[in-house]
Amino acid sequence: MFPVLDTPNVAFRNRGDLTFEEVGSAWGFDSRRISHGMALADLDNDGDLDCIINCLNDGPLILRNETARARIRVRLRGLPPNTRGIGARIRVEAPGLPVQTQEMISGGRYLSGDDTVRTFAAGAVGAAARIEITWRKGSRTVVEGVAANSLVEIDEAPDLAPTPAASPTPAPAPWFADVSDRLHHRHTAEPSDDFARQRLLPRSLSAAGPGVSWFDFNGDGWPDLMIGGGRGGRLAVFRNDTHGGFVPQKAGLLQTPLDQDQTTVLGWRRANLETLLLMGFSDNDTGHSNVPLVRQFSLVSGVTNDIADPTGGGGGPIVMADVDGDGQLDAFVGARPIPGRYPEAGPSRLLRGGADGVKADPDNAAVLAGLGVVNGAVFTDLDGDGDPDLVVACDWGPLRILRNGKGRLEPWPWKVILPSVGDRVPQVVPLESLTGWWNSVATGDFDGDGRIDIVAGNWGRNFRDRRHLARPLELYQGDADGDGVLDLIEAHFDAGLGRTVPARDWKTLSGSFPTLREKFGNFTAFASAGMDEVLAAGLPAMKRVEAGMTDSMIFLNRGDHFEAHPLPVEAQFAPVFGIAVGDMDGDGNEDLFLAQNFFGVSAAESRLDAGTGVLLLGDGHGGFQTVAPAVSGISIEGEGRGAALADYDHDGRLDLVVGQIRGVTRLLHNERARPALRLRLSGEARNPDAIGARIRLRYRDGTLGPLHETHAGTGYWSQDGSDVLLATPREPALIEIRWPDGRETRVPVPAGARELQASPVP
Repeated sequence: MFPVLDTPNVAFRNRGDLTFEEVGSAWGFDSRRISHGMALADLDNDGDLDCIINCLNDGPLILRNETARARIRVRLRGLPPNTRGIGARIRVEAPGLPVQTQEMISGGRYLSGDDTVRTFAAGAVGAAARIEITWRKGSRTVVEGVAANSLVEIDEAPDLAPTPAASPTPAPAPWFADVSDRLHHRHTAEPSDDFARQRLLPRSLSAAGPGVSWFDFNGDGWPDLMIGGGRGGRLAVFRNDTHGGFVPQKAGLLQTPLDQDQTTVLGWRRANLETLLLMGFSDNDTGHSNVPLVRQFSLVSGVTNDIADPTGGGGGPIVMADVDGDGQLDAFVGARPIPGRYPEAGPSRLLRGGADGVKADPDNAAVLAGLGVVNGAVFTDLDGDGDPDLVVACDWGPLRILRNGKGRLEPWPWKVILPSVGDRVPQVVPLESLTGWWNSVATGDFDGDGRIDIVAGNWGRNFRDRRHLARPLELYQGDADGDGVLDLIEAHFDAGLGRTVPARDWKTLSGSFPTLREKFGNFTAFASAGMDEVLAAGLPAMKRVEAGMTDSMIFLNRGDHFEAHPLPVEAQFAPVFGIAVGDMDGDGNEDLFLAQNFFGVSAAESRLDAGTGVLLLGDGHGGFQTVAPAVSGISIEGEGRGAALADYDHDGRLDLVVGQIRGVTRLLHNERARPALRLRLSGEARNPDAIGARIRLRYRDGTLGPLHETHAGTGYWSQDGSDVLLATPREPALIEIRWPDGRETRVPVPAGARELQASPVP
């Protein structure tokens, strides 16, 4: 009654890096018979496993294994009644190979069972392997000196008591201890259905916050904590009680429910030491026209000043630095999407600092207006010329670097060397060509050469369209019915068809573009259509953006170009948002923490929840090693957002706070790092926290530690503590400081010192 579903069998070869390649055709495994049961056995006794497949209404498939690499076969002879040793675990250690383990099973295939023999790689011929059997009853048998290409039959010894396992070495305490109960805080945000406004959105836009910020708002020398709230929630402020705990603050502004989602909450001080908060807001759900781009609130006078955003999108990342060299801190505010018109965004802005706060700067308006949706930003001195440059992470765009020329920001083209991958030789490309869904950006001296490097969070490798990235993913947008809302079409290159095709199906797209029903009468007609045909089917004029790189990356600064490297594979399991940069183990090298996961995907995709937050320890040469959650003590399975570091209890170790959307704020206390030397900076009156200073520790043997910068805002909508912690793996001699105004000082480090203060020389 129905035609045969004519599809081939497939085989996947393990590349050894948690990825697989399809090799069914190359291995001769791609039969199109209707295949059901399958089992493995060495039918010809040549040492490798052959494959037997039972086929519906047809003869069986017998697939002979012709591969020739050396193997070791293991057959077990268990005590009756378990004569095949079912349930035993076999461990093989062969020189030059990772440890291999298998279990002897009975059945376990679809209506099928393998021969009760297990086959292992043997490595080089002539090498001797070690086999260890843990029998079902608990006893163990060890066989040494097993040659390659051997069949080993191992008997279970009778009447032996279970072999006691060697006393395990006690696991060291994790790096971080979860002390979130000292806050008892959960982010609150009313549910929002962004897909009701723009039904073909790739992902929700209201699942963006919160940011987290360490800032000593009461001036007692101990970092306090601020956490942005969602719509219907509240800004959370916790005062440090100086004994390792926190006291929630509940006065005035903090009691007012929010009408929009907060993004960044940044603390700063101006010339009269008045303490101010800069708060960003975003509102994609209600589309109010009165959403402030940024709100300035004085913790001294209680006065609130809003800078309006006529687009209604609001502001996302906020970062501060003295851009024009007048001693006052200026603020960059990155634009959020315009409600109903994603991926369009309002203009990003630079706000000039002055005696009465921050005001819009017209001089840089033109260059900032076209940045698009900005998810992350940081001010940093990439060329060491003494003024802060701006790096922004853009959605459906690249990392953009704006060079500071005496207060004027201008596009700064950088070249990037991409490493070789497989047969691809290293490539030199413009940074502008590396378009992606960049979420966040931070900086640090990761290779210890005294130049500032960049780390950027992206969408990773574990999502629906990753397999189509041989060419950039595309997004087309246009107003199909003239209602002012942009209708969207995601597209990717289909290698089988040799053309770019829509990512969504005919039924889904035709709901927003009715002319597609007239042009393509059914799913079959639409399935083979390329984007050129789709766009020609009566659609409105469509603009196009693209994303060609989704890896989270490190960009090492080589002076006149960057050398780019993907972060370890664990960082690619899920989207990366919060990035915290600091020496978290006290070895003198900069480390990273990455907050992960995103649940607000469209109905066409499963939520991206494979991350638990990643601790990466730096090697001082630009490389990073992943620390397992059991060792790091960090396992955050919700939607991690902002992340920030501070030594909140003054024990010389960097502690971590991570915000989660509609989740518990996680406070993680550093338990194991080697205590560092604390440096407290006292800047000039107009910049008392010395934002923009550059610090480097010189050791007595003449070597230098990594270069540190002080920031107001970094990573993803967050702010680290202002104290600088300098690891001392070797005996320190002095601290070299370049202050924001360009003056330089050297601070001697007395023997045994654990804390120092420094200020510019008059």
